[in-house]
Amino acid sequence: MMLEQRTAQSEMLAPLLRPRSIVVVGASPRRRMARTVLFNLRTFGFRGPVWALHPSGEPVEGFPCFRTVEDLPETPDCAVIALSPENTLEAFRALAERGVRAAVILGSGFAEAGPSGLAIQREIAAIARDRGIAVCGPNCLGLVTPDARATLTGYHLPGDLAPGPVAAVVQSGSVFWSLVHNTRALRFRYLVSSGNEAVLTATDYFAAALSDPHVRLLVGFLEVVRDGERFLDVIQAAHARSVPIVLLRVGRSELARATVLAHTGAIAGSDAIFRDVMRQYGVILVETLDELYDTAEFLLAGRWPQSFRVGVVTDSGGEKALIADWGERIGLEFPPLSPKTVERLRTVLAPYVKLENPLDAWGSGNFDEVYPATLAALADDPNIETVVLGTDMVRETEEAYLYAEAMLALRERTAKPLAVVTNQATGLDCTEVQRLRAAGIPVLQGTEYGYRAIAHAARYSQWRANAPGPLAPPFSLGEIRQEIARWHQRATRSAPDQPVALTEYEAKQILACVGLPIPSEHWVTCLEEALAAADEIGYPVVLKAQGPTLLHKSDLGAVRLGIADRQALIEAWRGMVDTLAATPSLEVTGYLVQRQVPRGLELLLGCLRDSTFGMVVSVGLGGEFVEIWRDVVYRKAPVSPDEADRMLSELRGAALLAGHRRLTPRDRRAAAEAIARFSWFAVAAADLIEVAEVNPLIVLEEGRGAWGVDSLIVLRAPERRDG
Repeated sequence: MMLEQRTAQSEMLAPLLRPRSIVVVGASPRRRMARTVLFNLRTFGFRGPVWALHPSGEPVEGFPCFRTVEDLPETPDCAVIALSPENTLEAFRALAERGVRAAVILGSGFAEAGPSGLAIQREIAAIARDRGIAVCGPNCLGLVTPDARATLTGYHLPGDLAPGPVAAVVQSGSVFWSLVHNTRALRFRYLVSSGNEAVLTATDYFAAALSDPHVRLLVGFLEVVRDGERFLDVIQAAHARSVPIVLLRVGRSELARATVLAHTGAIAGSDAIFRDVMRQYGVILVETLDELYDTAEFLLAGRWPQSFRVGVVTDSGGEKALIADWGERIGLEFPPLSPKTVERLRTVLAPYVKLENPLDAWGSGNFDEVYPATLAALADDPNIETVVLGTDMVRETEEAYLYAEAMLALRERTAKPLAVVTNQATGLDCTEVQRLRAAGIPVLQGTEYGYRAIAHAARYSQWRANAPGPLAPPFSLGEIRQEIARWHQRATRSAPDQPVALTEYEAKQILACVGLPIPSEHWVTCLEEALAAADEIGYPVVLKAQGPTLLHKSDLGAVRLGIADRQALIEAWRGMVDTLAATPSLEVTGYLVQRQVPRGLELLLGCLRDSTFGMVVSVGLGGEFVEIWRDVVYRKAPVSPDEADRMLSELRGAALLAGHRRLTPRDRRAAAEAIARFSWFAVAAADLIEVAEVNPLIVLEEGRGAWGVDSLIVLRAPERRDG
C-alpha cells in the first residue's frame, strides 16, 4: 500500500482514533454503558470537550448534558452512541446532518440479530459512506488510544492503562477486554473492538496504524477478513516498515463452494487457504491467546533470531526432557555445545553434570555462581543464537531473584536474543518477572507457547530475508486472456447463466499457451482417425473419451492406458464405445489419442476463486485419491518458481520428490516451473473461470520434466463476471 494511501487512511480515521471533542449519546446516570464511557474519559483525563446527549438533560460524571443534537455548543469530532438500533439510526442521521466526522456504535441488535437489524446497519453504513464518516461497529466494545486518552468504551479499564507500541484489532468484545486488562506488559498504541465492521474493517484500522511511527507490532483476533486483497497490501506495507503481524483467526470452517466439479473445489477449505496465504505473506499465525501473548512479548523485545538454534539452561532433569520434546515438535534446534564451551563449563559445573543442550545446571545448587557463568558460556557459543533460561521463576524463593540477576547481567554482555521460558503459567514471582520485563527481557509463560514464540520470530526473520520481490509474467497476460475469452464466448453461448466445463482437450489447448508441458495428442472422432493419430504419435498411447459430462473419466471407464499397438487400440476403442453406450446420459463429442507418459509422481495443480483473496493456486499429491490424502498447499496467485518450490516442501509427501525406496528423485525444478506458469494462467483468467486444474501433473525423473496429462477448466458464467 502506497504511503499516500496510508496517510489518507490515517487522516480519515483521525477523528475516531484521536478525536478533539466527543459527545456520548444516550448518557444518563441510569444507563450503565454510556455512563461508563464518560467515567473513563474523566478518569483518564481526556483533554478535549466532552458532552452527554440525553432527553433528560441531566449532567453525567461531571459532564454537561444536552437534550438534542442541535443544542450542542459545537460539532463534535466523534460521537459514541449507546442506544437501541432504531434510536441509533435516528441519532446518527441527526449527527451526520450536524457534520460529525466519526462515530462509535456500541449497541447490539444490528446485522448479527437478523433482517431488521441488518437493514438498519445498512442504512447507517450508507449515510456514513455518503458523508465520509468513520464508524466503528456497530455491536462492538469501542476503542482505546491511551496516549490520546481517548477511552471510547463502555467497559471499565485498568488503572495502569498506558501507551505502548502495539496496534490491535479484535472482532470479539471479550478478547478486547482481556487484552486491555493483560498483565503481560503488552501495551497498546491503538486497541479496537471492530464489531460488525459495517463501515471500517480491520484492514482500515491496520492501514491507519501503519502511518504512526510509534507502532511496532500489529495484532489481530479475527473471524473474517472482509477485503482480502487490500488486506494483503497492508501486510506488505507493514513488512516494508519491519512491523510484524500476529493473527489469531477463529471460526475456521470448511469453505462451501457452488463449484465442486473439480477436485480443487471439493478439497478447498477456507482455513487451509487462509493459513497458507498468510504464510506466503509472512504473517505469524497463532492458535490461542496465550500463544499470542508470548509471541508478541518476544517480538517486542526487539532481538529477533535469524535461525532456530537455541541454547537452554534449566534446573530440572524432567523439565529438560519436556523442553527437548516440545522444541523438536515445533522445529527448534538444540545444537551440541562447542568443545570450547564444554571445556569452559567443566570448570564451573560439578563433574557429574551432563554437558549437553538443553543443559540441566542444577548441580550442587550454587545458583549465584553457576547460572551467571553457565548462561554466559552458552551466549558465547557460536553454535547457539538464542539463549533461554528455562525455569519456573517460582514465587517467594531466593532462586527467582538469583535467576533474574543472572539474566539481567547476561543482557548487558550479549546482543543475542534472550528469554526466560517458564514451564508453567502460574505460581510465578511477579516482582522478579516484572523486573525482567522492565529491562526488556521477555518472560514467556508455558513450555509450548514460549518456545513457539521463539520459533515464530525465527521463521519471520527467515521469511524477511527471503521475501520475494515483484514478479513479472513469463508471457503476455493479455494474449492469454484473449485466448481464454475466445473459448469462453464459444462455450458459454448455450448456457449463459451457468458455469461451463471445457473438455480436457480444450483446456489443454489453453494451458499449452502458457508453456505448460503437454504430451503430444490428437482429437479424433472415429477409429480410423485414432489409428492414424497413434501412428503419428508413436506407441504406447492413451485413449480418452471427451464430452461435457465426462469430467472424472477414470470413474466412468472413459480412459484406457498403456495401449501398446494397433490391435490393442482397436480393442480399447471398441470396448470404450460399448461401455459408454451403456449409459445414455454420457455425451461423447470425441476422443483423445495421447502419448503415454511414463509412470512418475502424480501432483494436482489447481486454482480457484477464493472469496477472501481472489485467485489462489494449489498443489498437492494427485491422482485418483487426492480427496482422501488432502495433502494440498495453497498460495495467492501468482508465485515464482522459488515460491512454488517452497509449496512442494510443505507437502506431507514432499520426501517422495527426493526419491523413496524404488522411486528415483523427481524433476523438482520442472514441477516448480509448471506450478509458477500455471499460477500466471490463474492471474490472466481471474474473472473468466471458477476453477481449473491439472490432474495429474506427472513428475518424471530428474531432467525428464513434468507433464500435464489431464486438465479441467470451468468457465465462469458471463453474468457472474465482475472483473
